[in-house]
Amino acid sequence: MAPAISHRLRPSLLPRRIDIQMKSEARTRILPLFPLPDVVLFPGQIIPLHIFESRYRQMTRDLLDNTGEIILGTILGKDKESLEETASVQSIACQGRLQQYQALDDGRFLVMILGERRVRIHPHIGQQLYPEARVEYLPEQSTFISDHRVLALREAIQNLKSEVEIPEDTSAQQLSDILSMITPMSTKQRYHLFSIPELAERVETVLEMQTTSEEDAPPE
Repeated sequence: MAPAISHRLRPSLLPRRIDIQMKSEARTRILPLFPLPDVVLFPGQIIPLHIFESRYRQMTRDLLDNTGEIILGTILGKDKESLEETASVQSIACQGRLQQYQALDDGRFLVMILGERRVRIHPHIGQQLYPEARVEYLPEQSTFISDHRVLALREAIQNLKSEVEIPEDTSAQQLSDILSMITPMSTKQRYHLFSIPELAERVETVLEMQTTSEEDAPPE
């Protein structure tokens, strides 16, 4: 069955700056897992969710009682029709944190989740009614991206969304993620970009896809 969620409001396009306290790579952590059918959440991006299924209501209450950390995993294609197994969620996911919430009188929640970092997840069968996953923290990339490629990212974003104002100190990783969010492509392609481990490869891939998207666009 599909998850009881609604995310019709579009996630924010400009990643927020986030200050993450890095966890030990050797430490095993179990976190709640929320599946997103055909949606990819990027670090620094905010997504609004409408929580109304009973098990995810309990998950939200547990988030409020703890750190608010949660894994948002992407479900692609036919897998979104059957969400009983953690394995149906793609292995590279986004760890996020509950930022805002509104508890409705009938027990539903309206929540805002901020993506924090890419993680690898492994199946975990726990005692909760809602899915959980074991989290593996991926090493942070410190790849140098040339000024030329950073400028190319900025120009590509402005070509697609001229109204988006990008601070001068926005990192290459953030620029790459913004362009990955706004370039027209399938969810499968967007997830592929999200899951590429090396920043330099992500930059080159998204620039190539953005160029292809422009070439394929119908004339005005």
